[in-house]
Amino acid sequence: MPTKILGALALLGLLASACGDSEGGSTSDLAELNVAYFAEWPTPNQYGQNDGTFADAVGVPINWLPFSSGGEMSEAMIAGDVDIAYSQGLTPFAGAINGGADLKLVGIAVSYAEADNCIAQGSLGVTRDNAAEVLAGATVMTPFGNVTHYKMLSMMDFLGVDIGNLNIVQAEGGATTAAAFEAGDIDVGCAFGGSVVNMIGSGGNVIMSGAEHESDVGIFTYDIVSIPTSFGDQHGDVVSAFLKATDDFNASWAANMEMQNPVIASAAGMEDVGNFLGGDLWFVFPTIDEQLGSDWLGGNVADAMEGQVETLNRLGGGDPATGDFAGAVDTSYLENAK
Repeated sequence: MPTKILGALALLGLLASACGDSEGGSTSDLAELNVAYFAEWPTPNQYGQNDGTFADAVGVPINWLPFSSGGEMSEAMIAGDVDIAYSQGLTPFAGAINGGADLKLVGIAVSYAEADNCIAQGSLGVTRDNAAEVLAGATVMTPFGNVTHYKMLSMMDFLGVDIGNLNIVQAEGGATTAAAFEAGDIDVGCAFGGSVVNMIGSGGNVIMSGAEHESDVGIFTYDIVSIPTSFGDQHGDVVSAFLKATDDFNASWAANMEMQNPVIASAAGMEDVGNFLGGDLWFVFPTIDEQLGSDWLGGNVADAMEGQVETLNRLGGGDPATGDFAGAVDTSYLENAK
């Protein structure tokens, strides 16, 4: 780790390069930028959320709007109430595209295999080897139509659990799931962010780790940056400036985690960032070059969207995949951000 002095100097340099007097900021006359985000989901851009330095880097005042689900983010973009959805789940975005929504995927926000998962009551003694037997007829609470739902269905199918025999209850939000779990009203709670931590803290255990989801089930968990197509057409410079500022703040955080994490935790409404941004890190933030590569926007993302929609159709009764997923991916804003 760098010394505090060197860290501060590095931070000032990175933030200065991202602020409005640099080439990175937008010159748009947009009065305000409406950005959707998740509470209790700590990310480096929140270091500049409360004091306005992130907005300075973008070049437009930002109205940060907290949401409880990616599906709500899609609805708000379709209604014209949100200009950029930051860290929207890939699954609800894919569902919106499959339903004909005119939205674009313009970046990858964060990869987080361990931060979205299903937690079983510790008293059940569930393991991946006995899950098919122990979870027969279990009550599972999960949000519907998002990546948590997709991961739950895929995991249960992989473990041989009879999904048709589960009592699957729709969650209103992660806090509701964690409360039901703590009260003993459900056998398994599926959620993301701080709710996962809370359920583990209440004596729950992870059925399959995020790493196992990736290596054994083939599920890679990440959130995206998305926009209404019309907003990008009208304010493309703002979108590119937002992506550039995000990349700069990610790099600044990586060089100054210890200093920035308490500020980010406060902005996220958390006591601390826990493993999301500290210790055994759960969050990974791809650079612009990485996002443009074949693992992300350059290839795999469109296929992943189609696969998720097909899985929800096969296991969860969702609509069949008919959307133009490749057409919903637009790399031009990232390319301009470079």
